[in-house]
Amino acid sequence: MERQSDHLEKSGSKVGQVNQQQRRSYDSSNNCQAAKKYGVTECNVRRWRAQKERLKDANSQRKSYRGPQSGRFSEIDRRVFEYVREKRSEGMPITRVVIQLKALEIARELNISEFKASLGWCRRMMRRNGLALRRRTSLAQHLPLDFGEKLLSFQRFVINLRKKHSYPLDQIGNADQTPVYFDMPTSRVTVMLTCLADGNKLPPYVIVPKEPMPAGIIVRAQEKGWMETGLVVDWLKVVWGGRYGGLRKKRYMLVLDAFRGHLTEPVKSQVRAMNGDLVIIPGGVTSQLQVLDAVVNKPFKDNLRKRYTEWLLSGNHALTRTWKIQKLSVRLLCEWILQAWDAVSSQSIIHGFKKCCISNALDGSEDDALWEEQGSDDSESESEHSGAEDVCEE
Repeated sequence: MERQSDHLEKSGSKVGQVNQQQRRSYDSSNNCQAAKKYGVTECNVRRWRAQKERLKDANSQRKSYRGPQSGRFSEIDRRVFEYVREKRSEGMPITRVVIQLKALEIARELNISEFKASLGWCRRMMRRNGLALRRRTSLAQHLPLDFGEKLLSFQRFVINLRKKHSYPLDQIGNADQTPVYFDMPTSRVTVMLTCLADGNKLPPYVIVPKEPMPAGIIVRAQEKGWMETGLVVDWLKVVWGGRYGGLRKKRYMLVLDAFRGHLTEPVKSQVRAMNGDLVIIPGGVTSQLQVLDAVVNKPFKDNLRKRYTEWLLSGNHALTRTWKIQKLSVRLLCEWILQAWDAVSSQSIIHGFKKCCISNALDGSEDDALWEEQGSDDSESESEHSGAEDVCEE
């Protein structure tokens, strides 16, 4: 009996050793141990084990799976890609909405009724063809090396004029022309926007092909849709002269950029005739000193883009005989311009004039530093002089 019990104890210990070895072997090959051994996450090990058969049948040369290389509707993919490439080569912005509408247009031509042009299809088509969306508001402006000197001269010139003439805030203004167009080049127009340091906005001045326009907006026609000297003079008479105090010829200060149409003798003469002082923003620093560039143009154009997208999605627009969307009417575009301009906050304009060092408190309470002119020289026309001749000279 003793021998038998000894034999059972020995055999039991051997079985325990075998089970312990098996358990140890099993532990070393579970998900967590494998993850530690190969330096990956445990969830990846779990996923790979679930996909074991599929991975065995996969191409061993392929590094990853990024979806099919061609979609179900390959002809639509091809034609949409060609359309996008063509429009981008012309410098036109392309949105997902435009891609979806173009795809639906092509599907109708091909009689593919089951095609829906969903947002998911649009994203996959773009990925298959290597397309990407980039939001562009304006071209990046590299500040010149002498930016500090130009800023100093601009501030000195503005402060000296304000101290001498004590302009009220409603007689300090900034104006700038900006192109407005969407995905169709034929809908491009130029808009001259004008705002005052007290937050008021003057009517937009739009240059478009001649058509009947809505009330509250001033429209002129020009062959290429550009601002030129004659139109700048007309804008001074019609828009700027129509502001509060314009008929009484109250002394004013008008801040413009260095666009050549602002620097011609007819424009200077008209400014002097209207009892004004013209301040020209130095070249290369408009992003810092132009109120409209700094705080207005982006929300204004974002609002226009929103209205255009809503118009596209509404589906309430006529198509040509070739199933293309008819171009946007200039009258409707002008209505959008009015609505977008009305949506710009007066408070943001007031803040913009201070940010651009134009309407800051003269006691220095709103300035980081007060720049004073070292000596003062009178000139025949203050609108043609500044602390730095290469900055504000007309």
